[in-house]
Amino acid sequence: MFNRSWRKYHWFLQVTLFGLMVLIMYALSILIIFTLMPTVTGYEVQKILKIDESSSNSLKSAFLLVQAISSLFSFLIPPVLFAYLTTPGVKEYLGIKAPAQPLHLLLGVLVMLGAMPLFIEIAALLKDIVPGTGDEKVEKVTKALLDIKTSGQLVQVLVVMALIPAIGEELFFRGVLLRFAHQRMARMVLPIVITSILFGAVHGSVYNFLSIAMAGSLLCLIYYWSGSLITSIVTHFVYNGAQIYIAYASRNSEAMQQIADAKHLPVSYVIGGLVVFSVSLYAFWKTKKPLSADWSANFSKEELAQQQTDV
Repeated sequence: MFNRSWRKYHWFLQVTLFGLMVLIMYALSILIIFTLMPTVTGYEVQKILKIDESSSNSLKSAFLLVQAISSLFSFLIPPVLFAYLTTPGVKEYLGIKAPAQPLHLLLGVLVMLGAMPLFIEIAALLKDIVPGTGDEKVEKVTKALLDIKTSGQLVQVLVVMALIPAIGEELFFRGVLLRFAHQRMARMVLPIVITSILFGAVHGSVYNFLSIAMAGSLLCLIYYWSGSLITSIVTHFVYNGAQIYIAYASRNSEAMQQIADAKHLPVSYVIGGLVVFSVSLYAFWKTKKPLSADWSANFSKEELAQQQTDV
């Protein structure tokens, strides 16, 4: 079972093993949080989870620590451990390699930043159309964490809310789940749709589900067109980090604060973003170095040929 050859198992068994691993890691994170947090932070977990803008900085830091542990055990550790037990080539399995076209790092960032105003506006429109969906608690916590007053707090929030999710979620959704889906479907469309829906669903926000799912589909496309998970990780980090930094910078800018407090973005922001998005996406498509047709196969052509020779 632990001989690093899980790729020999049937697809369904591999998916089941990965699912069980995720559940075990999630349960372990809950155990760690409820066992150690009161001792480490001096706060009960129930109090940590109920933070708002009036909470102390130490309580907000405790929440960030809880969030970091949850993200690490739920999204980052399972795909790395699964890849380690599945194949000797962990990096190759997860798509961790430098992009063949370095320009894709910049184009990926521009694609996502260009789409950001549209995604924000879609979420705002859904909030107007479908009120009272229970997202108020999520919004309260988000506002509390984005109430950043110092550069030290900014770094702390960037690490927990941008860097760790960028690495973990890309490994989880694009590194493993997209691979699983592609193994059963020859074309990339359905795998991208399926993993993007799951990506949106796990974020637990009704208002933001569509925007997050759309962002997930772009990250899938960026990974596929660049052939490198590093490209989507960097893009994901900058996308998350930009929103955090804007919240931080708006505290010192009355104009930015007015935009942040408004229910909807100016139309010019959305249109300008779409122009950047369209030009960048076109440039990415023209310079794409996509994953090979058999990129999700458990064994390379050379390995299969060697197996035939050995037989």
